[in-house]
Amino acid sequence: MLLIAAMSLSLLGQSVAGTHRPSKPTVPAHSRVYKLGPWLIAVIPDRFAGTVGCQVHTRDVSLQRDTLIFRVASEGDTTGAVFRIDSGPPRPVAEAFDTVEAHGFFPQRGWVIDPKGGEAALPASLVSDAQVVAIRVSPNRRPRRFKIARLPEAQAAARGLGCQVGL
Repeated sequence: MLLIAAMSLSLLGQSVAGTHRPSKPTVPAHSRVYKLGPWLIAVIPDRFAGTVGCQVHTRDVSLQRDTLIFRVASEGDTTGAVFRIDSGPPRPVAEAFDTVEAHGFFPQRGWVIDPKGGEAALPASLVSDAQVVAIRVSPNRRPRRFKIARLPEAQAAARGLGCQVGL
């Protein structure tokens, strides 16, 4: 099944290398980038180590170590943010801190990726079947909506392309 997902990505011929904003991971020129729904899968061969690295991300969401990192604001504290999965009830981002920390991210001791802040992290397993995740940083700000449909397919396709399981 993973092979089929990888083959379908390569048959789509949707290589989109070089289409990124500065806030997204930088994709080396020798990589190949595939598109699957809102997800971009950058396959980056490491010729020295003989391995394959990957970046799986959308415009404002990246998947790292089984954790989705949402770029909610340009900067600031997001530890008090509230999220919704599809049209479900609002939940505090802090309820996922233990799982996120087990994956190697420490939201209460420093920023997840960007030192200026503005990011929130949720375990991929918590939102894997969702179409949209909405996150509101504070009551006086509007929530941001993130399209994450087809996440399990993107993860399977990345594995089929030789990426590590945890990405």
